Amino acid sequence: MWGSMHQYHEVQSNIVQQVRGLINRSVKGDSTSELHRQATRDLESAVTAWHSSFCRLIKFQRDFICSLHGWFKLSLIPLSNDNVDGNADPSGVYAFCDEWKLALERVPDTVASEGIKSFINVVRVISAKQTEELKIKKRTENASKELEKKASSLRNIERKFYHSYSMVGIGPPDSGSDHGPVLDARDPLSEKKSELAACQRRVEDEMMRHAKAVEVTRAMTLNNLQTGLPGVFRALTSFSGVFTEALDSVCSRSYHIK
Repeated sequence: MWGSMHQYHEVQSNIVQQVRGLINRSVKGDSTSELHRQATRDLESAVTAWHSSFCRLIKFQRDFICSLHGWFKLSLIPLSNDNVDGNADPSGVYAFCDEWKLALERVPDTVASEGIKSFINVVRVISAKQTEELKIKKRTENASKELEKKASSLRNIERKFYHSYSMVGIGPPDSGSDHGPVLDARDPLSEKKSELAACQRRVEDEMMRHAKAVEVTRAMTLNNLQTGLPGVFRALTSFSGVFTEALDSVCSRSYHIK
């Protein structure tokens, strides 16, 4: 099992290293959607379960060999000392079990465990940044809706009160400025138009913030994945390799037990 894991993680590590150079940062990325955010949450849940399963697996293997080692120590050795029924001395089996126990105690599982845990933190940072971007997107959408509402209201009022160029505050198109109709101080809608202009500026500001947030989220996501994934796969490749060598060494000695 550990030998297969070592091979798979080694392949994954190589793939991640190769993919790093294939990402085109110049291409403009899409804004974060709820689907993206859900996928990130699913990834966080999967990596968290991965970390938990890894820790439990190591613990269960150590607990098993400790129990087996204790059984040998408390049961077989006393029977051997009494030489009941002329059984052969099981010290070779006990020595094998002792080597197995020591091998499991020495494997550097903490490094691999921390590698997975660090990647969980990477995914959580990405999730937090996506949440922040979605909040800005929501503010932008709300501001745009407010702008459209104000603009629609103003158009309705203008249709009601400015149905001709003879209304107070608006000069005919061919008089006054070359830039179109001009409002004078008596314009009854000047306040509403000022509010509309201020709302338009808010929308533009929010759109700029959202565009910036999209760039930041994408850049941070790519950077964190490119630095986080190789680390976790290197840690697991190294751990599974050491574990495989340790068990192979212990098992090779078992062939000499009679």
